[in-house]
Amino acid sequence: MLLEIREVSKKPPGWIKQGIKLGNTFHYRRKNPIVHNIFNLSVLCLILSWVGGLVYLGSILTTWLYIPLGALGFGLSYFMLIILVVHEASHQMFIILKNSKRARVWNRLFGWLVCIPFGINYSQHWEIGHLIHHSYPVEPQDPQNCPETIHTGATLWRYLTKVMLVPGYALLRPGSTCPTAKPYSQDWTLTAGAAISIITIGLLEIYCCHWTVAVAAILGIQILVALNILKIAMEHGGDVGKRDYYFLRSCSSFFPFRKIFMPLNITLHFEHHLNCSVPWYDLLRYHNNLQEIVPDEFKSLLFKSNIAVWKQINQ
Repeated sequence: MLLEIREVSKKPPGWIKQGIKLGNTFHYRRKNPIVHNIFNLSVLCLILSWVGGLVYLGSILTTWLYIPLGALGFGLSYFMLIILVVHEASHQMFIILKNSKRARVWNRLFGWLVCIPFGINYSQHWEIGHLIHHSYPVEPQDPQNCPETIHTGATLWRYLTKVMLVPGYALLRPGSTCPTAKPYSQDWTLTAGAAISIITIGLLEIYCCHWTVAVAAILGIQILVALNILKIAMEHGGDVGKRDYYFLRSCSSFFPFRKIFMPLNITLHFEHHLNCSVPWYDLLRYHNNLQEIVPDEFKSLLFKSNIAVWKQINQ
């Protein structure tokens, strides 16, 4: 079947064009800006409220129970913030306004606010780098998911083990940066900003609540990195990332508890690459409508579930 994909990849299949056109019916520019913005900001408030709840739990749960549960909770919170705010903002659809220049300013503001504590250069890595990723997925010039950084099989599990067990490994992540991202990956200003943010927030957590909250919050970064590594393996890992035609270099994953560990429809990645102007909350509707367009012989390759997902990340 991979051969068949390579043959049709020289020229976009007709159903691909139909799928892109279908996605335009869910385009963010068709949304009511007030409704869209209130919804996204409300979800953001829910995530921040969840973080507040995690902080409070640190004062009532025992240390041995709170630290692992808190780390998982903080990691998922960070993950949701990146997906909802940073990722959507990079496509100019966290905040939408009739004035596109003003909308870009607001998206950039929210994107930077979330990125600074993690030492991420929002402008380079997301406003520029993520759009390059969409144009050249899993290519050497892809600054986010180049071939060298997509781990599967034994390499994936070794890498995850280091991320989870080696202190600081999740922050430094040697060998995790694509060559084209290196010129802006070592930005000491951003590193200093992240360090100041982490220390300040940690001291506030210790002063206002308990030291275990600061520990769990820092360990949550390791959970964030681990979740992102698994996400990339599911999206572009193995043979998927080697397909000739760019629109076929991603797939969507469906498995139990995906809405918890891969929230906000982030696993609907084929749909997102097919038309990246569809807001996160409409990706499932887009997927359901695509079922009538995608040929049957491609469905098992682009929409994976359970055993198929497990096989892919273990290639």
